Order: sequence, then structure tokens, then C-alpha cells
Amino acid sequence: MKLIKAARGTKDIWGEDAVKYSYISRVAQDIFESYGYTYIKTPIFEETDLFKRGIGEGTDVVEKEMYTFSDRGGRSLTLRPENTASIVRAYLENSMYGKEDVTKVYYNGSMFRYERPQAGRQREFNQIGVEVLGESSPILDAEVIAMSYSLLKKLGIEDLEVHINSVGTNASRFKYREKLLSFLEPIKEELCEDCRMRMEKNPLRVLDCKVEKCKELTTDAPSIIDSLTEEERDHYETLKKYLTLFGIKYVEDPKLVRGLDYYSSTVYEIVTNKLGSQGTVLGGGRYDNLLKQLGDKDVPAFGFAAGVERMMLLLENYPKNTPDVYVAWLGDNVQETALKITNTLRAEKIKTYVDFNSKGMKSHMKKAGKLDVKFCIIIGEDEMNKNVVLLKDFNARTQEEMTLEKAIETIRNAK
Repeated sequence: MKLIKAARGTKDIWGEDAVKYSYISRVAQDIFESYGYTYIKTPIFEETDLFKRGIGEGTDVVEKEMYTFSDRGGRSLTLRPENTASIVRAYLENSMYGKEDVTKVYYNGSMFRYERPQAGRQREFNQIGVEVLGESSPILDAEVIAMSYSLLKKLGIEDLEVHINSVGTNASRFKYREKLLSFLEPIKEELCEDCRMRMEKNPLRVLDCKVEKCKELTTDAPSIIDSLTEEERDHYETLKKYLTLFGIKYVEDPKLVRGLDYYSSTVYEIVTNKLGSQGTVLGGGRYDNLLKQLGDKDVPAFGFAAGVERMMLLLENYPKNTPDVYVAWLGDNVQETALKITNTLRAEKIKTYVDFNSKGMKSHMKKAGKLDVKFCIIIGEDEMNKNVVLLKDFNARTQEEMTLEKAIETIRNAK
């Protein structure tokens, strides 16, 4: 019988990878909630038009990478390639704007894009991110950037650079578009096929091309900063002021435009040199026009998304998910007592492993060693009759007879 394997571009997360994933999720949740964010979960698929209108039909995501299908009712549905459009849809559909002035949410889940699988990039991948709807202040931009940077630092990820830019509003981008096209026309035939198509639909996307030759050809492209209005410049300067106030060093990158059409004003990425050419770990920005596009609501918004798989590749130090205690019982008459002890330990929030099968002491110690536990509680008939346990401390290399209460106290003090 042929073994059925996971589909190309998908990956099981288990073992050490699952420990990393869980740790990243916990750290992110703690940080986001400390800033006043609440969790949101959106459906894994949406109507296709949501992403076409939200992300932009000229983007690589919509044109090449979406998993789109028709359901039995003939409706066109798409597995979400990103979560911002879904959250905006949820915000509008559930009238969140009528319940609070500012909505701050975070998410964690699977996204889907048809791409060439490689390290840190799968067709089903996971993102952690936040969205803030209802606040236009550049101080928010700076705070979210600082929060995302602190997330990566808390995870122990080093060699990070924060890259920032402003892509302005539709009016300033139209003005810049003419300047950029004038620059690109003489080199059009030297650009890759995708970039020649981008010139027709959205010339700014040429600056986001990952092809080395296109990068070289656009090195001297005009900066969009020169086309910003005075108000947009003020927003950008205030952003930089507060990034400095929050202790965030940044690099101004005039070619940073991000890959999705809904961005306006501030855009940013946090990059590392430890992932080769795919160096972006996290990115986002302001998208004040998206709610107008999807629901005719004039609501400002800002957010970011981080690739969990990429963070997992960079994660070096993290708490291992090992039990604190192994309960070793000797003799069939002791099994029930051992299980009661196990339940007591778990009720005290002490991670405990117990084997249900009768073993000799040598087998118990071998299993405890494999689990890399710090302590072993040993209970035999003598200990049971005296209402005590033997507590073995693997680090201190000691073994002492004591009450279960004292053993619990000793284990807690060692945490």
C-alpha cells in the first residue's frame, strides 16, 4: 500500500519544532496582551473578491500565489494568503467601529500561498501579527514597530535591522509614479518579465523585485520621500522622532515598498543577515485606505505580520518542554498511590511523568534520563507504609527520604 505523505509545501510541526512554535506563540501573546491587544481568529478561507480588492489584482499574491477554488454552490473561495484583509472584513462585518474608538487585535494561524518551497517558506505557513484600527497617530506607528522589535529581542533573535520608509497616499504616489516611470522606461527591456508587467499596473512594485539584476538597475531610482506632501513628511519625521524615543535604531530605505497594494504612509521591515536572501523576518505598515476600499469607512489602520517558520529558524535558546518530575513506582501494590501522587503534583502545576507499566529501578532511571527530568520521586512499599517518598535530585546527585509536601516544596524552590 502506497504511503500517503503531506502535500508539497506543507510540513508537520512536531517534536522540537513544536516546542519552538509553542514558545514563540506564548511569548508573542504575553507581549501583545501587555500592550492591550486581544485575540482574534478569522476563517481560514474567504470570498475571493476580498483578497482581489484588498491586496490588489496587480500583486504577485493575487496573480500567482492564491489557492482559489469553487465550492459546491459555485462560489469562488480562497484560502487566506494573509490576514489583514480578513481582519478588516471582520471589523466591518461585526461593526467593531461602533463598539470602541480603537480596536487592537492579534492573531496566530495558517496562511497559504503557492510558492516554491524552501527553508522558512512553505505553501502553508504560519504568521503571528497585530492590527490596530481607528488610530492615525505616527506615535502608534512607532509603538507598533518598537513592540514588534521587542518581540524578536525577547525571543533572543539577534543581528536585526529595522528598515523604514513612507509610501505616501494615493495622490503623492501618483506624482511619484510619473517620476519612477521616467526612470524605468530607458531600462525597461533589461528588467525581468514580471517587472515589465509591473510597470504597466503598479511601477512601485518594481522596487520590491527580488531579482538581483533588477535590484542593481533600480539602485539610483528616485526616492518617494521627495514626492510626499508636507503633512506626510511631518508624519514620517514624527515617526522617526518616536522610534528614537523608544530606543529603536532604524535604517531609512527609500526602496522599501512592501509587496501588497493596500499600504500607505509608513512601511517597515525587520531584517536579519542570518536567512540569506530571504532576510525579512517581520514587516508591515499603515493601510489607511483599505477600509475605504472594502467597506467605504474612513478608518486609519496599522499592523504587521511575522513568519513563525522564519523565527523558528532563528530561535536558539528556548525552554525545553520536559517534565519536572518522573514518578517511579515499585511493586503492583504501589501503583494507585503513585498515581495519586502524580495527580497531586500536577494539581500543584508541576509537570509530571508517570509510567503505567511496572518496571525495575534500572528501567525507571533509564526512562527518567531520556526525559531529562530534574527530579525523580520514588515510591515503593516501604515508603508507602511510612507515608513518605524518596526524592532524587539529578542535578545535585542526592537522594533523600521526605514527606510529599516537603518534596513539592523542594521541587518548587528549584524552579
